[in-house]
Amino acid sequence: MSILSEKLKYFLSQKGYTMAELSGRSGIERSTLYQYLKGSRPLKNRRQLEMLMSELQLTPEERMEVLEAYEITQVGLVQYNRRCKVREVLNSLLIIEDKESVAPKLEQEMYLRTTEGQQLMEGELEINRLVNNVIYETMVQGGEIRLLTQPDNDLLMESLLLLCDDNVQTRVTQIICLEVNGGRDGCRNLENIRRILRYGIGIRRYEPRYYYGSPAEHYGIMNVMPYLVVTDRYAVQISSDWKAAILHSNTEVVAYFDHFFEKMRRQSHTLMISVDGFGGNQAKWGQDYLRGTTFSSTMEICSGLCSVQFWDKHLIEKYINRKIPDCASVIKNYTAYTAALYRAKKHGQVTVLMNASFVEAFIRDGILREYPSVFFNGAISISDRRILIGRILKAVDEGWYHIRLLPAENFPLSYHWEILISRGENMLFQYAHKNQFKIFQFQEADILEAFYDYLENISAGEDVLGDTQSAEQLRRWMEEHLS
Repeated sequence: MSILSEKLKYFLSQKGYTMAELSGRSGIERSTLYQYLKGSRPLKNRRQLEMLMSELQLTPEERMEVLEAYEITQVGLVQYNRRCKVREVLNSLLIIEDKESVAPKLEQEMYLRTTEGQQLMEGELEINRLVNNVIYETMVQGGEIRLLTQPDNDLLMESLLLLCDDNVQTRVTQIICLEVNGGRDGCRNLENIRRILRYGIGIRRYEPRYYYGSPAEHYGIMNVMPYLVVTDRYAVQISSDWKAAILHSNTEVVAYFDHFFEKMRRQSHTLMISVDGFGGNQAKWGQDYLRGTTFSSTMEICSGLCSVQFWDKHLIEKYINRKIPDCASVIKNYTAYTAALYRAKKHGQVTVLMNASFVEAFIRDGILREYPSVFFNGAISISDRRILIGRILKAVDEGWYHIRLLPAENFPLSYHWEILISRGENMLFQYAHKNQFKIFQFQEADILEAFYDYLENISAGEDVLGDTQSAEQLRRWMEEHLS
């Protein structure tokens, strides 16, 4: 018996209907309904499911239970869990705040001024002080912080976020363990991504790397000192329960741990590449990115029109903020990038999910909310908005650019974020908010497939407008706001 059949059988009993009554009221043959409720025949017809829920007079909460069971029956529990976890990752992006770039001033504790050797520390409070001061000293004096620990080590990672903020040039390299196929529930690797994106926003020079294995082998309770923090001057081994640590300051010992970490680095792979998009860096990086991307099967989710590939030199020169440093070079790089992006996407198949509310707002007022305002010298004019939308509609008619308008209440991102996934190649997260404009690139296959499946699934939702309907809606908004 499937989880869906169990739910339907339960509510049939709760509502006081017999199978014959429900069959007669829903129009589903009694033998077919019997097979559905017994679980010997899967219920794949969504219209029939809606009829059953209606006749059973389910409450909204009960409907949610049945629909969840229906999806689990359709795709399996692991894939359903992964879709839920991707949604959780996207929801977590909504609450990332742009914090002030001010690092607290800490007094150096005496155990960082001791003679060379090693020292045992005990108690979470003392270990927190130790880690904070090791990080702070590295931040002040420069250098690299090297971590061998999982991203869910909140005490350590929160210290890094507080001290190595966006304006600090300290490099942080972290090696983590990913599990094959996402672990038992399929979601372990996705949870790591949720945390890593937050650290990528808060730490300017953050490089997470990965290898495949089992975290229990490296961070389990039987491993006495599994966590490792290495700087130019110190090495800190920390117990799995965070209640004991050894501070090493002997030059030879620190060199040994540094050598060990470098060996691990060579055996690991880059999990996320960060790019600062200001000053034309996005365009320079983008041209290299295009050389390795085919766009043969691409999903995007963007709050606005995702119009960057439809800009030309005239529009870029007209609206770029002339106060941007090296403005002439920025214009040149963006012109080359947008032209190359258009050519590359035109030879592929691109589906873009858009927030209907944000799209209409842009058509109405011409403000590109998905980019930092410092990029532009004002709102896009009515005539130029018509040009951009006209180019988008032409691409839809040509059959390579597919647009899907989603209701604002079901759109999973704010206008600060945009995601692009080229299946089997790479995935980009673009973050634009106040004084930050960052791009994060992933290539790990398990992560890419989970996000692609999620976007592909919501693009086929009942509340999503298809190509023809979306194009018609754009034309209606043009007539309403741009006439």
